[in-house]
Amino acid sequence: MDPKGFLLDEDRGVSPVIGVILMVAITVILAAVIATFVMNMGPTETTMPNAQWSFTEDSGSVDIEHNGGQPVEEANIQVKADGSNVSPFASGTEITAGMEVSVSASNSVQIIWENPDSGETQIMAEWEA
Repeated sequence: MDPKGFLLDEDRGVSPVIGVILMVAITVILAAVIATFVMNMGPTETTMPNAQWSFTEDSGSVDIEHNGGQPVEEANIQVKADGSNVSPFASGTEITAGMEVSVSASNSVQIIWENPDSGETQIMAEWEA
């Protein structure tokens, strides 16, 4: 019995080892794909509407116009004129393209959107003199 020939000719144990390694790899990949799919099925977060605004200064006041994009709920926005909260839009209205209001301001105006789900705020548009 030749020891070299025995080692080179005998390969019965290789096939089951490769099979087990492949099965483990397939199981890990399949688990990763399923976990990724399941984690993306959670609740979606409300995002800020995509709206365009224009500001026109007019002797001590600033006209704000919704120029286009998605409608914005009045309950979800704050308008700050010179650092103070103002309410130029009628309560409960949906602000759509073409709507225009005027606020008394001389330095700055901010339109701030508040996420109704989380309470986080983002500046939608800003004007400075």
